[in-house]
Amino acid sequence: MMPEGPEVEHVSRILRKLENKTIKSIQLTELSQKYNKYRGKKTEFSEFSKCKLIKIERQGKFILFRFNNNKVILNHLGMSGKWFLTNDDNKISKLKHPKAIITTEDPRTFAIFDDARNFGQFRKFPNYDTVMNYPPIKKLGLDGLELPFPLSKFHDTLKQKRNMNKAIAIALLDQTIVAGIGNIYKSESLFRAKINPVRFVKNLENREIEALGKAISITLQQAVKSMGSTIQSYRNPYGEEGSAQNWHAVYAKEGKPCNLCGTPITRILQNKRSTFFCEKCQK
Repeated sequence: MMPEGPEVEHVSRILRKLENKTIKSIQLTELSQKYNKYRGKKTEFSEFSKCKLIKIERQGKFILFRFNNNKVILNHLGMSGKWFLTNDDNKISKLKHPKAIITTEDPRTFAIFDDARNFGQFRKFPNYDTVMNYPPIKKLGLDGLELPFPLSKFHDTLKQKRNMNKAIAIALLDQTIVAGIGNIYKSESLFRAKINPVRFVKNLENREIEALGKAISITLQQAVKSMGSTIQSYRNPYGEEGSAQNWHAVYAKEGKPCNLCGTPITRILQNKRSTFFCEKCQK
């Protein structure tokens, strides 16, 4: 499963331990050179030596590393990407799919981007304005983890003409509406709001949209506190699993009884993506 907003936020918070550190080197690994998007770029990051990493921030499901030379490195975890933090360089050789390594000076720390399926990104931008105009960033909608959650903006964006004939579950996966929601928290938020995932946006009442906005916020914030959901390969930079899956009410629970009414949870496909819900509780 691709890490969603809460997983990326949790990873970002741990990586922020690198803020204000002087960079010794940023290197693409030998393994990375097997892949077209990294091939021939090993020297691209040499200019970061002796720079200071001044800020790490999250934009949707992207992580931005900002440096005092004004340049920015953009990272997306893709389907299976992980970051590992360690002070022991011997641990680097134990990783199977390392693509990039950030090394700080005193104290020496290694941050390794390991990406088994190679759908992730690790790329340089000349400045912050340029990365913010990168289409996948520029088009991001409201941040699902924003506090307080912007209910009015959520309502207005959802009710735009282009979204009216979408099933609500499909709309929630549109990062231009709410950034940070994926398959897991889409299903969990709709269950919490008691909204059937196949209903069209145009048929949702204002009170239901407000309930859904509140459900999204509660669900995503709870997931961050739980260090995210470990369904398959996700781990945080210390190698720890998240625990949000322990409170999932519907996701990946097809056929199991709803914890509110006992009705078996249903799984459907919407645009080739799985949605889980309770047919009795969600109207």
